[in-house]
Amino acid sequence: MKFNMISSVVLKTLGLSKFIKNELGTYDLSADHKKQLAGVFGEDFAAKFCEALAKEKDVDASADTDTTADTSVELMNSLRNHHASTVASELKTVTDQLNAANADKKALQDVVAKLSDSAETDPKAEMPTGITGKEGVKSVMKVDYRNPVYAQAKDFLQTGIMPINAATIEVGTLKTEFGTFLSQNQNNLEIVKQLFNGFTSSDFFTSQPATTEYRAIRALVTSVVQQFSAKWNPGGKAKFTPITIKNKRHKINVAIVPADVLDSYMFKLYDEGLAPDQMPITTYIINELIMPAILQDVEMRMIWKGKFVDHSGTNVDGAVATPPEDSMDGIETILVGAKTTGNKGVHFFNKFPTFNYKTATAQQMLDFVNGFVDWLSPFYKSQKMNLFCSDDFKRKYKRSYKAVWGVNGGVSGDFGDDRVDYSNQMLVSPDGMYNSPIIFSTPKVNMLKLRHKNEVPMIINDVQKVNYEVRLFGEFWMGVGFAIGEAVFAFVPTGYDPKAQIDATIGDHADYQDYKTDDSAPI
Repeated sequence: MKFNMISSVVLKTLGLSKFIKNELGTYDLSADHKKQLAGVFGEDFAAKFCEALAKEKDVDASADTDTTADTSVELMNSLRNHHASTVASELKTVTDQLNAANADKKALQDVVAKLSDSAETDPKAEMPTGITGKEGVKSVMKVDYRNPVYAQAKDFLQTGIMPINAATIEVGTLKTEFGTFLSQNQNNLEIVKQLFNGFTSSDFFTSQPATTEYRAIRALVTSVVQQFSAKWNPGGKAKFTPITIKNKRHKINVAIVPADVLDSYMFKLYDEGLAPDQMPITTYIINELIMPAILQDVEMRMIWKGKFVDHSGTNVDGAVATPPEDSMDGIETILVGAKTTGNKGVHFFNKFPTFNYKTATAQQMLDFVNGFVDWLSPFYKSQKMNLFCSDDFKRKYKRSYKAVWGVNGGVSGDFGDDRVDYSNQMLVSPDGMYNSPIIFSTPKVNMLKLRHKNEVPMIINDVQKVNYEVRLFGEFWMGVGFAIGEAVFAFVPTGYDPKAQIDATIGDHADYQDYKTDDSAPI
């Protein structure tokens, strides 16, 4: 075979129309083309071809003469040797695979023989091949890998690629899976813990079980020691006003369309590095979709600014969804009500009755907070009680501290600490007290959150399939309040409506509703 004919075959293999001369004026191949040629015909052929190509003055397959006949023979011999070595290598690979298969067959036969002579035991759950879960994460439920969505999840975790026609989970299958998941008591217990301890203000409250209401039975004993005498003379006059805390029943109605959550579920699996049986789609829906929404409602709309509205007379059979804030009285609403009725025993700070933190000067802010702390009862000043306020109030106080004292001034740092100077009281701003002018303080043991008498209520207790939806039904009990009025110290401006702040914040208003005062002056 002429060299020019061999060159023509090489051009077609490399996808070239012609060879290009280099700066020395000789024909040559690029490094990538050399590597490609070696991969097809072998290293020896590629080296000899490039050497011969560099000696050619003109490469033309139609030429009648061949000045490199010996080179052509060498190239053909190199091709034959490469082909022979390739066949031998492939034959060896097949032989090795056959020997390995025979060894596996022998091992399986030995296992079958051994199992035939031993008692049967319950099989243990195993991780799917190729899937490695996060260390320390327990499998929460058995997953049916015949379900297309989990086969898809497995492939997605391995490749990180979501196919265009990704399989979705069937509504009926998801309903069955929810039922399996919720029937496990440990899962229900985890949901309850997440609900009652998951909202951001949970740590400020003391948990207390109750049925429909709670009423303190212990008094605030003022004194018990007296001068000795031989006569029974009980001391310790009790001054207390137990405040009844209502425990309200709430329900959950959530419709899930499986197809809508599939993609985000897949990406959660991929991001977290969890196998499907460690984070099944039911767990994802509860932990990532339902619980965050519940906790958001509890914190931002119920336990601080909620005000109970009885809809039983107007909402026949509960056909219309009611807002979360209508389902219970929140802490701010309880304080506003206590000031309005005046019969709860709560102490109200009236030294600056028309104080408005939004319009107050820096000095007025400091005077107000310091005055409030000085006003607390001596029996409570020694306790490390929180001063609850909005984030706006707290930020205004800290900026005021800086403005008055300046850098390197005061006793609590350049910008003022959260702890009020020369006191045990710390300013804290629960998320749910947004936009609030209220400031109050009470021992943690006196601020209660109620759960139902059952330790593990069924938060989600029914799952139904309706067309393309999985409908989840659930319920829980929750209430908040103060056990004894005399242990509460608060400032509540006239005209403030906590519930109005919810509509103003989530509605179309550019700013939240301001509260009214009896005087335009800040103090």
